Amino acid sequence: MLPDSIFDAASGQKRGAASVMVSAALRNSILSGILPAGQPLPQSELAAGFGTSIIPVREALKQLEAEGLVTFMPNRGAMVTGMSEQDIIEYSEIRASLEEMAARHAVSRMSRVDLARVEDAYDAFVQGAARATGRHHSGELNRAFHNAIYAAAQRPRLLEMIDDLHIRLNRYIRSHLEIKGRKEVTDIEHEAIMQACRRRDAEEVARLTKRHILEAADISLQVIRGRILD
Repeated sequence: MLPDSIFDAASGQKRGAASVMVSAALRNSILSGILPAGQPLPQSELAAGFGTSIIPVREALKQLEAEGLVTFMPNRGAMVTGMSEQDIIEYSEIRASLEEMAARHAVSRMSRVDLARVEDAYDAFVQGAARATGRHHSGELNRAFHNAIYAAAQRPRLLEMIDDLHIRLNRYIRSHLEIKGRKEVTDIEHEAIMQACRRRDAEEVARLTKRHILEAADISLQVIRGRILD
């Protein structure tokens, strides 16, 4: 049985193609943890809950499969994709290397306007995350800060690859925010990255970015292991 909250979430989506509405609601429910790894996603139940036919539900599930959030199992249908610890480590290492590259390219060509956008995104994270009602919102603000830096790189294909990895990993690597005091540490790390941007120190921004991502991933894995042991 699927939770009613995933269908309630659809009411907040912009009206348009039914498949877009369904995929947005399911994506948000997966990323926020409402739908855990291994959760079956029966197409008939989804269609009834969202008030659509099977076709847009199937299209939505195929889109989420492309994003790595859903998998189709033989004779079992669709279900929420899970990741092993090794998967998380490998994807995090790839992501850290790509974001290190993006940061280096970005700072080397960063304009005053680009820097102002980074500073605004930093302020939004510090102020907004303190009022956030959950890790999902805080994670969005965190992502906006990093994306504000990478935008200056003007490498659309690189940023597309980073976004894809972020979607796949987000459920797992934000677990570090559960630790008391972790928000303050993240603020300090972000400020160091921003100050290096101000100095136009591309190598330092790249180094700090990679370390920031890998440390968050490592701590998140420790949190996940603790849940399993508990």
